Amino acid sequence: MSELARISRWGYGIAVGIFVICAATGNDVFAQGTSSSDPSASAREKELRDQLNNILRELDELQQKKESGKPEGERPTIIKEDTEPATEATATEGISAKPDFDLADMSIVSKRQQNRPEGVSLSATVPSETESQPTRTMKESMESLPGIVLRQANGPRDFSMMIRGQGAKTTFAIRDIKVYEDGISQTQSDGLSRLDMQDPWFMRSVEVIRGASSSLYDNYALGGMVHFRTRRGSDIHGLETFLSGGSFGYQKYGVAFGQATDRFDIAMFGSQMAADGFIQHSNYNTQTINFNVRYKLDDRQNFYFKAITNWLNTKVPTRLTQGQFFADERQAGGAQTPCTPGTYNPGCANAILLDQSRVDTRTIIGGIYERQIDANTVLTVEADYDLKDIQQSFSQVIENTNPNYKSYADLRHDGRLGAMPLKSYVGFFVNYMDQKGNTFQNLADGFGTKGTLLQNTRGSIFNIGGRFREELEFYQNWTFAVGLGFEQSTISVDATNYNPTTALVDTRASINRSYLNWAPEGALIWKPSVDYRNWIRASTGYGIPQFNNLLRDPVTGLPGSNFDLRPQKNLNLEIGTEMRLHPTLLVHLVGFYTFFRDEIITQVISGNNTASVNAPSSRYRGVELFAEWRPVSGLRVSGAYTHINTEYINFSDRTASGFIVRDGNQVPNVPTDTLNGKLEYYHAPTGWGAWVEGNYSNSYFLNNSNTFGFPSYVTGNINVHKNIELSKSSWFRFAKLFVQVDNIADTKYAASGQVITGETHAEAAGRQAFYAGYGRAIYGGVTLGLF
Repeated sequence: MSELARISRWGYGIAVGIFVICAATGNDVFAQGTSSSDPSASAREKELRDQLNNILRELDELQQKKESGKPEGERPTIIKEDTEPATEATATEGISAKPDFDLADMSIVSKRQQNRPEGVSLSATVPSETESQPTRTMKESMESLPGIVLRQANGPRDFSMMIRGQGAKTTFAIRDIKVYEDGISQTQSDGLSRLDMQDPWFMRSVEVIRGASSSLYDNYALGGMVHFRTRRGSDIHGLETFLSGGSFGYQKYGVAFGQATDRFDIAMFGSQMAADGFIQHSNYNTQTINFNVRYKLDDRQNFYFKAITNWLNTKVPTRLTQGQFFADERQAGGAQTPCTPGTYNPGCANAILLDQSRVDTRTIIGGIYERQIDANTVLTVEADYDLKDIQQSFSQVIENTNPNYKSYADLRHDGRLGAMPLKSYVGFFVNYMDQKGNTFQNLADGFGTKGTLLQNTRGSIFNIGGRFREELEFYQNWTFAVGLGFEQSTISVDATNYNPTTALVDTRASINRSYLNWAPEGALIWKPSVDYRNWIRASTGYGIPQFNNLLRDPVTGLPGSNFDLRPQKNLNLEIGTEMRLHPTLLVHLVGFYTFFRDEIITQVISGNNTASVNAPSSRYRGVELFAEWRPVSGLRVSGAYTHINTEYINFSDRTASGFIVRDGNQVPNVPTDTLNGKLEYYHAPTGWGAWVEGNYSNSYFLNNSNTFGFPSYVTGNINVHKNIELSKSSWFRFAKLFVQVDNIADTKYAASGQVITGETHAEAAGRQAFYAGYGRAIYGGVTLGLF
């Protein structure tokens, strides 16, 4: 039996074994903690004491609010996702702060504190990461978290994302990672997420769970989960306007309105952002609206409504070869071989002739209803409508519409198994997405003019499944956590392919595949004190193929059917600790070992013809380290370091010379070492603050033969900001100003690479691999609080 198979069976066995033990020792995990045959007086007494403590805690919180002298409306009383509002005190907790996670990370409520899942590696940005630098992208704040890497993709805020090496093969948008905002899924049913919608100025914090998590977040959670949380109406408490500008034609305008009462919390954001871009032919214009209403129906019921929409019009340059990058990293890029203007050139990559661009719209409208059934049980129901409508011009012109319907329902319960505290969760979900697409020739006339229709597709994805989780404190400070997710997925797609010369029907392909996936998880947690948390976790993830994966013949690379493609799966093993070694010093350390099976990759079959295949197995292992030190009030020193070592275990690569065994080679496009260090200081009495940070990325390979690599780089950024309180004026409440310089040394570096072919260095060097990172750039802006 192979090493992968043995460890996979071990992980499954542990999860199933713990579940059987729980099932055998308790008839009803949702019971109130009393035995059906012989009620225990001591257990009942403890339960009543716990309920009394909860009541006393809420009474104490109400008393503190009265003593603080603040009106009730100034505090987030409607939807409580954090244990307290983001203040200087809670900010000092940094990554150790416990965001208000319930067992499925979907709670929008309540006055009951909902804890995060036990036994997971979780990081969260501190408020200063977004408050002091509300500039262009989410990368600016998220790079301060360990284990996560963001790289420039096809748009101003569009970044690919990698967690522990998962998602590294994606060159645009996000795959293999689930994304949420305020409890509403931002990932469509085919696994695609984009950061176009996430405006940094709207954000309160970003939380990341690292490691395979399909038992919690279903399909495509191979790398983990990212949750964006927007600011509340109580955070805004009036009207705010934002204005900023800077290098390379950058300009941004924003407005926010927010208000909170005893029953309502309303927040609305709008922004307009445009720039010429650092690279030629990368100018853009994008608008975003984000509307949130939280309504307390009564003491037991809450409702949350969310609507987001983003309009994007951006030009897209072509990735550069090594020679082009060193000659002029700001050029738009193009193919090494000339393209014939005014005709269809299948291999053309000239950004100017093709007028490479994206004109995309994304709209999400959803709601969450939550009801507290009793003191220990909460029901949550969510539904949303997610519409993606795109028109993109590359070597071909693509029109695609994906209406997506998603919903889930879950039940959370805090009870007991005998005398042992038990947190239980069970949930069910269903989602459905339509696929309507057309692909045309691009006539390369500089305007993206459509030529002959090449392909028409119509399809759907239907997912239905459930999950449960149990967290049992079997001994003081010791907890077992076990979870299991299952999902039935059906993909149906019909494609009609047309001859590019005659425009007549050439071939037809039809796929109807069903996949049944299971995702067990088990963890052991030891928390000897409030300052220490230690855990061991075994978790799994899965991701089904996409439409395009199934519509290419794996033998010829031509349009056809790919019936044998399997879902990709992984097994994540980790051991971690969070230690507050001193009241001012926090350390977070995790070691992980991930086995990847049947990874879906794209191979060149012949010429420009490609197809998707499964790479049997590979492994990712590494270390994540985060440290935060606050020696004096206002001073924060932090650092996030990630080391990943990757290796193909069993993989034969198709090349022009035939199949070549890649066993032992590094998996391409995965950085081996990344480091972010930050020194920041804020002087509260004067409102002045500043920070300086550095980012380092080691070199790594971009081809399977490991002969061509991504160059290492170091960049530095600096920021100075000032907060001015104007509470004496009824028209102006405050002003927040900032000036920021990115890439101080004007370092020439590649912001992202992609997996390329080429057996030798010379062959690979001629492939289009790099997007250049921004040179030295200066930004400044002001936020005004009005009324």
